[in-house]
Amino acid sequence: MTIVRYVGIDVHKRHVVVAAVDVRQEIVITPMKLSVHELVSWAQDYLKPTDQVALEATTNAWEVHDQLVSLVDTVSVANSARFS
Repeated sequence: MTIVRYVGIDVHKRHVVVAAVDVRQEIVITPMKLSVHELVSWAQDYLKPTDQVALEATTNAWEVHDQLVSLVDTVSVANSARFS
């Protein structure tokens, strides 16, 4: 059985905050703060090919997108202002 995780990454200038839930909305990655420089190494160790990742559209979101897209199922960049 494939377990899909929904990973949210809040991208800031010097750090990111990462958290994830499963299909039952149970926390599978407790929210944590990482430096932007730690993200790729962390992602290689902890993200899975079935993960679906969402990023908030920010200045460096596309750089983060490009670093993660080969590691997971999908990476979506969303503009939160469009959903208010």
